[in-house]
Amino acid sequence: MAPERRNAITLVAALAAVYVLWGSTSPAMKVVVATVPPWYMAAFRFLGAGSLLFLYARLRGAPSPSVREWRGAAISGSLLLVGGNGLFAWCLQYIPAGVGALFFALSPLWNALIGAIFYRERLAPTAIAGIVLGFAGMLYIVSPSGNEHMPPLATALGIVSSIAWSAGSMIQRRYRSNDVAQMSGMQMLVACAILLVMAVVGGERLHVDQFTPAAIGGIVFLVIGGSLIAFSAFVWLARHASTVLASTYSYVNPVVAIAISVALLHEPLTWQTMLGAGIVIAGVALMLLSPSPSPAAARLRALEPVEP
Repeated sequence: MAPERRNAITLVAALAAVYVLWGSTSPAMKVVVATVPPWYMAAFRFLGAGSLLFLYARLRGAPSPSVREWRGAAISGSLLLVGGNGLFAWCLQYIPAGVGALFFALSPLWNALIGAIFYRERLAPTAIAGIVLGFAGMLYIVSPSGNEHMPPLATALGIVSSIAWSAGSMIQRRYRSNDVAQMSGMQMLVACAILLVMAVVGGERLHVDQFTPAAIGGIVFLVIGGSLIAFSAFVWLARHASTVLASTYSYVNPVVAIAISVALLHEPLTWQTMLGAGIVIAGVALMLLSPSPSPAAARLRALEPVEP
């Protein structure tokens, strides 16, 4: 097979993996937390994925992580995987998986705001318009006129989880690692320890009958599909695809999540939700595709993973 054709096939496969697998994580988490307590669910997921990633990096000859790298993994992992992913798992007990995925679609918008406020990154007028449009769409969805009737506390914490994920993504810039897989594994292992403590302190109880076939299948999918295969595909895209193409997952994933939630979880899909989701996705696309006076900042903002 010619190298050009092989690269094209790899590109399509990587995009499909990121679109479908990351788009499926929110519905999969919804299935698992139906029976398994959310803090424990997130801890088990990151224990499995983190151990495999860390072991893979060590067997591949990655250098031993420094104290600074462990500190960075603890800080960024706490925000990304505990305040972001773990808190989102808790919220999925009360909110639809499809709509919940839109919270993480806002992450590039939060990234842009955090970058502008704390890192003094300039925003183009079209980027500002995209931010306003994206937040307006989410405000419409969660408002009474959006017809979702989501619990206020879970809705507020869902928004907090997306902010925590974005903050962790930005802080992660200060703790760059020579081995991405090893750093991700370290973040997951640290998060696992914190999540287990939160599960115990929060009074979560585990029973064998909670691990239904659907719950076990969901956890296995999240470990292998969401955290290993899709992550590897994203790393490949970040290195071999254009920034614009690689960043398309930010507005494709919510569409996939909503479609799967409606088809498999039988969540209702109203025209108000479709309208709000369309506005959110349009805002994210407008912000990501807008010109930036700082190409490096634009690349960092566009290529931060938003897998829930």
